[in-house]
Amino acid sequence: MVRFDLGLVFSITGPYAALGQAARAGAEMAIADLRGEGLADITSVPRDPGGIPEAYEAATDEILSTGVRHVAGAITSWSRKDMIPVLERHGGLLWYPCPYEGFESNDHVVYLGAAPNHHAIPLLDHMLGRGVQRAYLLGSNYVWGWETLRLARERLMAAGVEIVGERHLPLGSVECDRALTEIVEKQADLVVNSLIGPSNAAFMRGLGGSERPCIISCNQTEADLDALGPEAEGLIAAGSFFEALGPTDFVTRAAKIAPNGRCSAFLATSYASVRILADAVRRAGTVAPKPVFDAASGRAHETVLGSLTIDPVTRHAGLTPHLVSVQNGRFVPLVSAQGPIAADPYLIDLPPAVVQPRRTPTVRIVT
Repeated sequence: MVRFDLGLVFSITGPYAALGQAARAGAEMAIADLRGEGLADITSVPRDPGGIPEAYEAATDEILSTGVRHVAGAITSWSRKDMIPVLERHGGLLWYPCPYEGFESNDHVVYLGAAPNHHAIPLLDHMLGRGVQRAYLLGSNYVWGWETLRLARERLMAAGVEIVGERHLPLGSVECDRALTEIVEKQADLVVNSLIGPSNAAFMRGLGGSERPCIISCNQTEADLDALGPEAEGLIAAGSFFEALGPTDFVTRAAKIAPNGRCSAFLATSYASVRILADAVRRAGTVAPKPVFDAASGRAHETVLGSLTIDPVTRHAGLTPHLVSVQNGRFVPLVSAQGPIAADPYLIDLPPAVVQPRRTPTVRIVT
């Protein structure tokens, strides 16, 4: 049985507490399972940065200064980017379990969450296939919101879709009235929603009514779906894991320890991350980050997310993308890839967007 310490740096309080709580629950579940199976005795070193970016830096420094070599954590890209310089100074390795916007590959990070070709691109292309014409872009005012909406803007405009508005809310803000008014006034038929936490809940609750545009999200999971209430009905989301697609036994057990009784991608990916790390430590015979990463990369792992392989060059996991819609408070599968797809964090192999035919009004001649 391998033994090592593992830092857990997740915000279980603050503006996106639901996501951090789910991710930490998944890591702790994996630690308990590994110990029960006699495979690894992992001592967790938890910290709660409370959603404060600089607190992530301090927590990571505190953990790595004690000799811990591995950290599972960060939720937002803002927090991950604040942790990276500390990881570089101490020679630590971050196991990052969250979907993110891409355009990064650091020697001190293992990216196990969905990359943009796993979430944004298939989601946007699905909507292009439905003939959307007028899109409104709405996100939280930090890296995830900026970059996912940039990708959406470029992809949609390349296909001939008109971008009728764009707005970014401060992280945690619930002041959505102006965005809601603009969406109606500009007759958007699609809203790309990259809000997180209370901002997301406030926006979805504010939509109301049955006559509204289609809402799509690259970051919506079971971790905070219940908080959106019935207004989430019809929302279309993308990700690498949803309850309806996970192993039944795992989903059932995870629901018992999840803060909201739901098994989300944040929980499942954290769980998979810790198990992959433990297996790599066993194979490497050391906790030193480089040999551990070498042991984890370039080979298939059978996980609760399905089969995945960590690319030794990009350091990203190849994952199976899924599209789902909200029906009666649950995510219902719409379409899934046939199997894992290699991450393309810099979108260098991105096929061109399919140009949309413009709708023209039907003219009826009256005599």
